[in-house]
Amino acid sequence: MKKSFITMLSMCTLVMAAGLFTAGPSQAATVTQLDITGVSIGLNSLPPVSFSRNGQLVMGQYQPLPNIFAPVTVAGHTFSLFTSNQAFPGNPGGAPAPTGSTSGSAMSVDLRSLFAGVTGPLLNSTLNIGEPATGTFNTTTNAFNISWTQPFTGVPFLTSGTFSLRGTAQLAAVPLPAAALLFVSGLGAVAWLRRKMA
Repeated sequence: MKKSFITMLSMCTLVMAAGLFTAGPSQAATVTQLDITGVSIGLNSLPPVSFSRNGQLVMGQYQPLPNIFAPVTVAGHTFSLFTSNQAFPGNPGGAPAPTGSTSGSAMSVDLRSLFAGVTGPLLNSTLNIGEPATGTFNTTTNAFNISWTQPFTGVPFLTSGTFSLRGTAQLAAVPLPAAALLFVSGLGAVAWLRRKMA
C-alpha cells in the first residue's frame, strides 16, 4: 500500500513538472518597453518614407524631449518625438501614458499621447500624432511591427498621416500561476498526512 502511494505521488509530481517546464510561451503579455529600430511615415496619402532610427518608448510613463529619439535637424528645423498629457483637439484633458499588450502574434499599443515637435526659424509647434496602434508580434524573437492612421484637423494642407514603428518589445515577467503552487503544496500535505497515518 505504501509503495503504491509513493508511486502515485511520484507520477503526479512528474506530470506536474512536465506541465510547468514544457509549457509554451504565454499567449498574453504586458509590454513594458518598445526598442524601436525603424520608423515609417506617410502624409496625405503620399507613399510612406521609411528610415532606420534607434529609440526607446517606455510604457506607463510620459517621456519628454529627447528621450524617445535623438532630435533630427533638417534645413534649420529640428524634429523630435515625445509623449505628454498635454491637451489637444478632441482630448482637452490630455491622453494617458502609453500602454501595450500582446496576444499571441498580435500587438496593440495605446499611443494617443505621442507628439511630434518642430522648432526652427519662425516655427515652434507640437502636433499630436498618436492613436491606438495595432500590428504583428513574433512570440519567439519579440519583434514587432505596429501602425496607425492619425486624422489631422486644423492643420493647413495636412489631412492625415500613416505611421508605423518596428523593433523589439520588452515584456513583463509572467509569474508562476498560483494554482501550480497550490497544487504542489496540496500534494505535500497529502504526502505528509499519508505518512502520519501509516
